[in-house]
Amino acid sequence: MYHRQEGMTLIEVILSITLLSLVILTFAYVFIQSQAATTDNGTKQTALQLAQKYLSGVLSGNSLPAPSASQPAPPSSPQNVKQYRYEGSDTVGNASYETFAFVLNKDEDQNQPVVIRTFYGAKYVELYNYYTTNDK
Repeated sequence: MYHRQEGMTLIEVILSITLLSLVILTFAYVFIQSQAATTDNGTKQTALQLAQKYLSGVLSGNSLPAPSASQPAPPSSPQNVKQYRYEGSDTVGNASYETFAFVLNKDEDQNQPVVIRTFYGAKYVELYNYYTTNDK
């Protein structure tokens, strides 16, 4: 006479471990991706704050930024650039930032656009504003 034994077979145990492993790996992947996105957003936020600092300096100055004698070329430039100036390099944490101020050609209303780009790695943030004076 045949008696059914209580418990799980070896195949059931292996399938349970495999299924549990897949669930754990899926959650691990989601956590790793969210950590990478958080780190990238923090780096971008720092670049944006640096660009804002340099833009505030340009807009509060008495004249537009003039090119310096020896400056590196920017990795990329906006269109209609009249001149640019290398604002400097900053290192925050493990990230390095390069900031450039671009003076663009005047628009049809004779406004003077100014663009600040802060590069971090292969990416950059850009702030755009108009330089105005009170002597109009």
